[in-house]
Amino acid sequence: MLIKKKSLSHLILSLLFLTVLPSSLCAESFRVRKTAVLSLESIRNQDGTIDTNASSTVNAGINDAIFIKLPEDLTFIQGIELNIKIPSIVTKCPNTIIYSIYENVSPFPSEKTIDYTGKELYTSVYPGLVSLTIQIPLIRGNTIQKTPYADKTLIPEHSRNFVFIRNQLAMKGVPQEINSAQFVITAKPILINKDRLVIRTKNKPSDLTVIVDDKQVELDKNNSCYLKPGVRNVTISAASARTENRSCIIEVGKNSFLDIDFQSTAPQVFISMPQGTHVTVDNQAADVKNGTLSLAPGEHTLKFSLGGYEIVKQLTIIEGRNYSVDVKLDADVIEN
Repeated sequence: MLIKKKSLSHLILSLLFLTVLPSSLCAESFRVRKTAVLSLESIRNQDGTIDTNASSTVNAGINDAIFIKLPEDLTFIQGIELNIKIPSIVTKCPNTIIYSIYENVSPFPSEKTIDYTGKELYTSVYPGLVSLTIQIPLIRGNTIQKTPYADKTLIPEHSRNFVFIRNQLAMKGVPQEINSAQFVITAKPILINKDRLVIRTKNKPSDLTVIVDDKQVELDKNNSCYLKPGVRNVTISAASARTENRSCIIEVGKNSFLDIDFQSTAPQVFISMPQGTHVTVDNQAADVKNGTLSLAPGEHTLKFSLGGYEIVKQLTIIEGRNYSVDVKLDADVIEN
């Protein structure tokens, strides 16, 4: 009985989906010809930003595994994109080669390992095209979209910082040349369309409020939040600190830092006085640092003493205001 090519393709796909479901429930043991290593561990610059042009390329054939090493820090990364050049012999025999993503792989993959166990998560076929794009999401809530030109997979478990892919035949009776065919696989990170704003301070108020472009945002435990690229106006306020208004430029794949030295809202009295002047506030010695004195709101009596001279002033302190005091201890000279 003759089977038409189109019907054969449909039959293969149907069989694949029927066999993937049971295998996804438990681990299986398998052997590969070799394990090709694709490393994305060095995609970050020295300052911690991501090199948006970074990629890694490797060759892999039928019955080979591709071991993709992920960077330890996945900040700004929502997935991995694989651009695969399909050998011409495979394009002439579409839907005869499948690729599968595995998770819970054991032992830890290496170039020298050929025997593995793992749970099959996702399977699809190589089409009769000269190239294929596979997008592997790594986080929930990602913005990766499946298109006619790119295959989006399920999210693999990657707590050990790698993704594992296996190539294999979907059927027998393929041309012998397919066994020596080589796929050229290039991997690069898919970045989130956001940057991280980090607020650096030594004296963060407990009631800190951050407003970005008139919208309140929440800071994480690292005093950071993610923002879309562009120029952003940031207002930082707290009941116990003076409001800070800043402007910053947000770029994809980079950390933007705002260094804030929060100033207390407690009223400040700036005092200019001769060197050696002794100051008391409400009959208590006052500690004037760098010509500045902090006073609580209310009525206060300030006394300035130098030698035999004294000046006493009454001062009403109001919350949120600052005051300046210019002390001059003069002496009248009379000629006889």
